[in-house]
Amino acid sequence: MLAADRVIACPMDMRDNVSSIFKELTVAAFDPMTEIDAAQVIDAAAESMLVTTAELDWPGPTIVYVNPAFERMTGWHRTEVIGKTPRLLQGPETDRSVFENLRSQLAAGRTWEGTAVNYRKDGSTFMMEWSIVPLRDEAGKIRQYLAVQRDVTARIELNRARTNLSRYFSPQLVKLLANRDVPLGPGRRQDVSVLFIDVVSFTRMAETALPEHLLALLRSFHKRMERLIFRHNGAVLGFIGDAIMVAFGVPETSRHDPVDALACAREMLEEIAEWNAKRSRSGTFAVEVGIGLHCGPVVVGDVGSEQSMAFTVIGDTVNVAARLEKLTRALKCALVVSNDLVRAVRESAEEAVAEGLLAGLDDKGDHPIRGRSGPVRLWALDRGNSRQVSTG
Repeated sequence: MLAADRVIACPMDMRDNVSSIFKELTVAAFDPMTEIDAAQVIDAAAESMLVTTAELDWPGPTIVYVNPAFERMTGWHRTEVIGKTPRLLQGPETDRSVFENLRSQLAAGRTWEGTAVNYRKDGSTFMMEWSIVPLRDEAGKIRQYLAVQRDVTARIELNRARTNLSRYFSPQLVKLLANRDVPLGPGRRQDVSVLFIDVVSFTRMAETALPEHLLALLRSFHKRMERLIFRHNGAVLGFIGDAIMVAFGVPETSRHDPVDALACAREMLEEIAEWNAKRSRSGTFAVEVGIGLHCGPVVVGDVGSEQSMAFTVIGDTVNVAARLEKLTRALKCALVVSNDLVRAVRESAEEAVAEGLLAGLDDKGDHPIRGRSGPVRLWALDRGNSRQVSTG
């Protein structure tokens, strides 16, 4: 660090005194005979710098110097903080456990690093990351401590955003979205394809199965389905017990979304059939699922409170897709698809691909849908045809 081998005297006029203290400082990267105005260097530094006395016992060190970057970051003027404790930057949300090893590290002459919530003069919070190093006199005795501080709020929020995005999208799409200023964009209306998949008779299973067996079943089911959803460019918008809500066409729409949705549904049924074959060999009961598919306009955006926010899609299209999934019981089939999505697949995909995806789907005509004023024309795939998958 700059001046890590110099001591800063507690001055009346900080700028003049710092200049005099550092006027003979040289920097190894330059000609050793070239004098550097160290105070000017520190004052011009982009990172906040704060120097304290060396007292580690209560009440602790006091501030003897801060640079302009500190003033910009915290809102405090140097004349307001000289002689004060650096704890003035802490507040109710500051995690004090971060400082548990601070005293021992500094007493041993080692660098200490930490990250915690800090407070500006106006009471607003920010995440600060800082390093504290000892400043020694010519005899090697620690006289003061230099803290280099950084506002890392934006970086932490970006990492949090990436983590949040990974709940919904494939790793590849997360990398793309995380580089945007507004990853998911503003709330808006757009066309998407919606898929609901649910384990049939799960409630009855839950009545008799051991909790740990039930959770293991759900984890395996969710993991298998999530892999296929991401493979087909879908977004997982929620695990609702044994059900999964999926959208194709978020955050951005594509004419291929209905094709992706139906291809994903067909492959899900393939995966369930293969999983059941393994379960049968081990003497475990088979898992049956129902899938509903519909496409149309929705409202896309974040819902919830500041403490619990979630990205989702809402609207009639979502409600219809959920109702179609429930109809798989009444129609005794594995998959129910709206005529709107069937038509969109035929319009979007090449003829051979469309025919392969639609193979085995039977036209069930118009059906009343709860919450809908008019009927919806449906297509259904019998369970015996669920392994007939072709995408050309």
